[in-house]
Amino acid sequence: MKKCIVVLLSLVLFLSTLSPSVLASDTEETFVDEEVIESLYETTGVDVSNVDLNKYEEDFDFLVNDEVFLQFEEHMILTDQDTVLEESSVQGQWVPIAAAAIRLLTSKVGREGMKKGWAIARPYVEKAIKAPSTYILEGAGGGGRIIQVRLKKTGSVVFRLDYFPIKTGGSNVLHYHVPPNLKTHHKVF
Repeated sequence: MKKCIVVLLSLVLFLSTLSPSVLASDTEETFVDEEVIESLYETTGVDVSNVDLNKYEEDFDFLVNDEVFLQFEEHMILTDQDTVLEESSVQGQWVPIAAAAIRLLTSKVGREGMKKGWAIARPYVEKAIKAPSTYILEGAGGGGRIIQVRLKKTGSVVFRLDYFPIKTGGSNVLHYHVPPNLKTHHKVF
């Protein structure tokens, strides 16, 4: 029961963090903590310090209106919660960093790139959401990873969407990896 309440509260706080236009006036700005930006850079190697999330719902309406993307964000929130339940209190990481990271990275890629990238990633994400006992669904990670789906049994990668240079020293490129050769970069945009 307590865990259910914690999850519900986490979801409400997440929605209020990433969707201020629903809960506040249009003049209020979305603010992303500098620690989140630094942590995302350290994790992925992608600089998102100049990303503005104030118009995310408008710019990425195809994502925020997509049931699979919303389930993916919810999955990221629930699996990233570092929550400790004790008899008299609940302590935890209430800022859904993993879900914010997805929005920051998709913003960095841009609308057209993510339209194409999400069209490729969506079936893999949906499959992972529908079969959580078979797949591991992961968000932002090293090498500019945005989304990754792995087999739970072997840990092998089934799909990975990255925003990172393909060639050393090059600019970031939206690309994906699929078996049998995960070293092959399939350019999206």
